[in-house]
Amino acid sequence: MTRWPRRILFGDVDAMFASAAVVADPSLAGKPVAVGGPPPRGIITAASYLVRPFGIRSAMPTIQAIHLCPGLILVPPDRALYRRLHDAMRAATDRLFPVTEWTSIDEFYADTTDLQARYPNAEALGQTVKQALYDATGLRCTVAIATGKTVAKIAAEAYKPDGVAVIPPGEEAAFLARQPLRALPGVGPKTAARLDAFGLNEVRDLLDPRFEAPLRDLLGSRLLHFRQLAQGIDRDPVIPDRESKSLSHETTFERDTGDPAYLARTLRSFLTLLARDLREDGLAAAGFAVKLKRSDFVVSTKHGRFPGPLNYDPAMWPSIAAALRAALVSGTTYRLAGLALSGLEPASVGLYDARRAKAIAAMDAIAAKHGPSVIRLGEIRDPEDTTSP
Repeated sequence: MTRWPRRILFGDVDAMFASAAVVADPSLAGKPVAVGGPPPRGIITAASYLVRPFGIRSAMPTIQAIHLCPGLILVPPDRALYRRLHDAMRAATDRLFPVTEWTSIDEFYADTTDLQARYPNAEALGQTVKQALYDATGLRCTVAIATGKTVAKIAAEAYKPDGVAVIPPGEEAAFLARQPLRALPGVGPKTAARLDAFGLNEVRDLLDPRFEAPLRDLLGSRLLHFRQLAQGIDRDPVIPDRESKSLSHETTFERDTGDPAYLARTLRSFLTLLARDLREDGLAAAGFAVKLKRSDFVVSTKHGRFPGPLNYDPAMWPSIAAALRAALVSGTTYRLAGLALSGLEPASVGLYDARRAKAIAAMDAIAAKHGPSVIRLGEIRDPEDTTSP
């Protein structure tokens, strides 16, 4: 069997949060499940594949999702469960690979170039990884193997859910040729629309000499980069990730949005989950970062620090809301929003008074059982009101 010059594996857990709910409660298998908070203020955190044809997507108001799918089964987020499953998956990949890069809680890359003697058949390796993760967690995933990260990630998206894709050396351009231009990282909705106006809508069009003039006009100096990607040329290395000293959560919207209230609701829901995680672990955060990715894939990040180490939502939200306001650009639409809490340290005993501590502990217990949206901390404006000081 021919040895690959470079062999990169990409793994993507299929609808992890919704799938995790089924792992926790097998009676939900085959039913229309979504993760999120109850109406009227709740939003969808994750949608199973069964409900996506109804138009249900992450960050959608729950009340709208229920209207689209009256039989929707709503499950509250369970961050502790997600962490346990992620830790189990990480342990499985650590046993399989010398170099693994987890880019999120449910996606990872592994450089398997030096494992070809042990796993000469790429498809068999993909099946081995899928089975190892399923045995460890009960979760299904899609695995793709190619000579670079970009092709592997695009192939995984094309073969989801529960698939295995192998793009051998020399076949990258042929595989990419009929993929939509939007599949390439860096081609956002606006760029794709401008290219489509000239009849450029597939990756192979980037290499067609007939389109040389409009491509140079529209993409400028980026054209060479996109053409390299279109040919499967991608030398981005797999970088082993380190133990995180932060907590974070982000989501890619099904539809790009520029609505400040919608973005605020999304970040506020993340803060609810992350602050509860801090309290459960006896930690407090000294700083934070608000992350936004524009429709053209440009990422902006606003960092800030709290007045002191905190894990209490009402005290944390004003700083985060101010950073969000500062990050937003009028007339711009965004495809991703994220929030990270950093500078984690043991929470001070005097972080808040005993009476408030008991109230928060009771609230956390209720949220753990019924979901964070059934109860929320006082002394905080609604997210819709976040644009005011």
